[in-house]
Amino acid sequence: MKRGFLTTAKAKRQFSALNPENAEKPTTKKSTSSHEKFLDRTVEGKGITKGISLMSPLNVGEADESFTELLKKKAAQVMDTIGYTDEDFEKASASAPDDDDCTFVNTPHEHDDLSHHVQVPFPGGWTQCLISGYLNRRLKHISGFPRPIKETGDKVYRISSSPGHGLGMFATRKIKMGDLIVDERPLMVVSLSPNGVPVIRMKEGLAPEEKYQYLLYQSEGVVHSVFVRMSEESKKVFKGLHNSHLHDGTGPILCVVRTNGYGLEDDLKDETGRLPPLLEMIIPDASYSTIEETKKLLESTPDDLKCKVGRYTSVFKDLSRINHSCSPNTHRKFYMSSFSMQLRAARDIEEGEEIFTNYTGILRPAVERAEDLGIYGIKCTCRACLDPAKSDPVRTAVLNRPCVTVPKRREAGARPDAWIDPAVQTLTRIQEEGLEGSQEYYKTLHQLYNAYVHQNDEKKALMYGEKLWMANLAAGEKRYDAFRKVELMKKSPQWMMAKMVGGLSVVRSFS
Repeated sequence: MKRGFLTTAKAKRQFSALNPENAEKPTTKKSTSSHEKFLDRTVEGKGITKGISLMSPLNVGEADESFTELLKKKAAQVMDTIGYTDEDFEKASASAPDDDDCTFVNTPHEHDDLSHHVQVPFPGGWTQCLISGYLNRRLKHISGFPRPIKETGDKVYRISSSPGHGLGMFATRKIKMGDLIVDERPLMVVSLSPNGVPVIRMKEGLAPEEKYQYLLYQSEGVVHSVFVRMSEESKKVFKGLHNSHLHDGTGPILCVVRTNGYGLEDDLKDETGRLPPLLEMIIPDASYSTIEETKKLLESTPDDLKCKVGRYTSVFKDLSRINHSCSPNTHRKFYMSSFSMQLRAARDIEEGEEIFTNYTGILRPAVERAEDLGIYGIKCTCRACLDPAKSDPVRTAVLNRPCVTVPKRREAGARPDAWIDPAVQTLTRIQEEGLEGSQEYYKTLHQLYNAYVHQNDEKKALMYGEKLWMANLAAGEKRYDAFRKVELMKKSPQWMMAKMVGGLSVVRSFS
């Protein structure tokens, strides 16, 4: 994930009031039996069984109503035999509480723009934000906003000198996988390029170099309007952060944001239902940090820019001190309800060990990672970057990890679970390469959990389920009680499905 900044127009007016039309809309659910709910979770690939596919051996790729009816009958038969109830289904499908449990039913307004200066309190100061009217309404809709940040009890890290990296974050005691390291509110949140706002109109007749400097000049004014609202203490902390853009014409505030900002991705964003006339406008982006990249931006089409519209970036007191590694030992996730970013251990971290995050995609080839990191003046000397001929093929294999499919018939002498071996090999690659900080880690664990539940292998399913629970905790993903409670696992759709399809020629794949 790039630590970048895009900018937009100057702020115009103050915090707006909540519009009453934005009240949450009630929804109704159709009542169904437990075996019908079960089939919804399996045949249609919903909920925790997403990624499991069922195919009729008669007409693969076509809907087979008779086959579906047969599954329904088998489901009812199996569930009636064991006395499976709606309560069993709900318990087996229960997940741990979600820190972002708020819902918001609304659409952007035509008059929504980047005009709302919002303050969110944190211990000793305020987070200063420049956000759209749409996002402002979303935040006001959250009950108890901002919800309390989580505490770790004793402080588990220190900020101190890191050889070759300036300052860094270090563990003051052993931190176990999934443990919270810090939950911190940002100093500043600014938009990358929210949908429907007035963006900087480019002057005509400028050379690419002049356009680049013009963008930097205009962008500085936008972030300065946020900076001046900070407390004196927050300003001091902000100015003390590292600056890797000293000689490219970037202003003193923008350079700190470009160097230290974490993109918030889907965790805090505007809706992108409509786009401004981009052919007449230009949206600067920190990933377009050079004249050459700015030229590419000028040639972009509206479709190319859709993924960049409506995004935000954030700067922190301590989190912005964390250095990069291509094998990071943490996950970070922003929660809108508490307006804070949590940092959790992706694997066990020893006392005194440096705590790392990632500034770019860690499964990308070393040459591409080096290009991204060069923007920040970083020359990575990790094992993967020093020996890309060995590391790159491993990371590519992890990125392209295969599905595992139950064979129609087992080869003579083969183990019953031999078909799961490719997923086990992927997990081994991840652990040897130190890629627990990638999403492929918890996805592979989910794949293994589902596969061994299908085998009705209680011991191995629980082993991978427990690891999956902790990996999902670290990454901020859903955690289901069935992952680590055998009585619930045996009532889960996955376990029941293995019993239900007994005697049927069904292909099941786990991705």
